Amino acid sequence: MPNSIPKIAVVGGGVAGLATAWLMAELGREAGRRAEITVFEALPEPGGATRTDIMEGFTCEWGPNGFLDNEPATLDLVARLGLTDRLVKADESAGRRFIYWGGKMRELPTKPPAFLVSDILPWPAKLRVAGEILVPAKRNGAEETVYSFGRRRLGRGFADLLLDPMVSGIFAGDTRELSLEAVFPKMVAMEREYGGLFRALIAKSREAKRTGRKMGGPSGANAVLHTFREGMGELTAALASRLAGALRLASPVQALEVRDGGFLLRLENETVPADAVVLACPSWAAAEIIAGLDPDAAQAAGRIWHAPVDVVCHGHPAPNLGHDLHGFGVLVPRSEGLRALGSLWSDSIFPGQAPAGMKLLRTILGGAHDPAIAELSDAELERTAHRNHEQMFGVRAEPAFRRVFRHPRGIAQYTLGHLGRVAQTERLERELPGLYFTGASYRGVSVNGCAKDAFRVARAFWDQWGARS
Repeated sequence: MPNSIPKIAVVGGGVAGLATAWLMAELGREAGRRAEITVFEALPEPGGATRTDIMEGFTCEWGPNGFLDNEPATLDLVARLGLTDRLVKADESAGRRFIYWGGKMRELPTKPPAFLVSDILPWPAKLRVAGEILVPAKRNGAEETVYSFGRRRLGRGFADLLLDPMVSGIFAGDTRELSLEAVFPKMVAMEREYGGLFRALIAKSREAKRTGRKMGGPSGANAVLHTFREGMGELTAALASRLAGALRLASPVQALEVRDGGFLLRLENETVPADAVVLACPSWAAAEIIAGLDPDAAQAAGRIWHAPVDVVCHGHPAPNLGHDLHGFGVLVPRSEGLRALGSLWSDSIFPGQAPAGMKLLRTILGGAHDPAIAELSDAELERTAHRNHEQMFGVRAEPAFRRVFRHPRGIAQYTLGHLGRVAQTERLERELPGLYFTGASYRGVSVNGCAKDAFRVARAFWDQWGARS
């Protein structure tokens, strides 16, 4: 018979770990149960990459700049924390998005007729996209890369000039390596169910007209980007505040053992018993922790590579720019020879994130296409970003504001075989009830993905504990 008050250890104090720990406590309270929860974070500050620095009037995000409102779990988490009235919607101008290719800023069209007359792709590539409806569905069920899918259904021009930079903007990944099923499972389902993307959109449009509902695309219906009044760091700060007594910072966990029907965590100078353990740290750290527990699961988790990603925030007086930067931002195909994956225009997306008369460029560099970015010094990184800004935006002076965030092991890459690697961790969860793997390394790199999985783990724990009791 387990203790009536379980001891839970959550390893990792980023958004995934903080959300999971707090929800385990919150859902337990709702069921009239209590738990003794401790969060072990290796770094001296909580929040991971979901943190915000506000400096000289500029709102600088370490990692995600917002979340889409099409995931109920995130909105539920925000409501439970009492933060709903702190939410800020993206400005309507964020609907304008750009691609930089051929040495020119080109606005992405939002409707099919505009796409056909735009200069976003060469005419042969546009005609190939239009022919997607004639492409037969893939039937062999073999795992496929995102690039292979895009080229097969929409053509090479689309795959190279639009799909690859779009995916780099989300995952900092290489479409030739990423698994379509792991990254965009809805695309797989659309082809399987309807025979193709355009066929799926036509069917969904007819269904929307029949039911009177608004049609949604692969990312959901009318998804709108949100942040908080003082940036995404408000979310992790609120979670950390509510878990203050349970947080142990600068406390890396080194190993995990099974002991006496529960678990034993080994830290540098102590051991800590627990009835349940949540590994909400990055997969590479989880692999080290479970190396002596299950070599197969450890090897699988260790093979989930995290690409280096660096963020350069530059503030400029608006007159010093040769482009109005009115929109969401710009993505850059690899063929342009620039090192920037793209640049977000923070004060245009969320007005107020830069002082009056100033523009805030938030430029992402590195990723799977350019892991050597990690070798640059901060000064070299800034100069690289500035040269890219000069070329793309006509910047005419040095930035008036600078901030750099380095993530040597940044965004998890869901490459071919990813679902099999995740399955190894799920096997270990089944074999060792009370052990859980969660976080951006496994089922979704976004805040939405972390929030959804946090609810999964919290509910699974109390279901299991109730059965054991």
